[in-house]
Amino acid sequence: MGDKGKIMGALVLGAVAGAAIVKLLETDKGKELVASAKEKAASAAEDIKAKINQLESELTELLKTEKGDNVNNEV
Repeated sequence: MGDKGKIMGALVLGAVAGAAIVKLLETDKGKELVASAKEKAASAAEDIKAKINQLESELTELLKTEKGDNVNNEV
């Protein structure tokens, strides 16, 4: 099989896979799957935001402590 044949085969396979995914997502089970994925993504985003806020607070405290140590050492 030449390069053109491989490319055509890949295109056909991609089109078939895409059509199958669209058909799956149109079903009730597919809609449940999408809803579940959205919920998990939203939950993960909230967890990440909370962790970022926590790390930001910890870094701020560390910087305040470091500044305080530097001021005390200079005197």
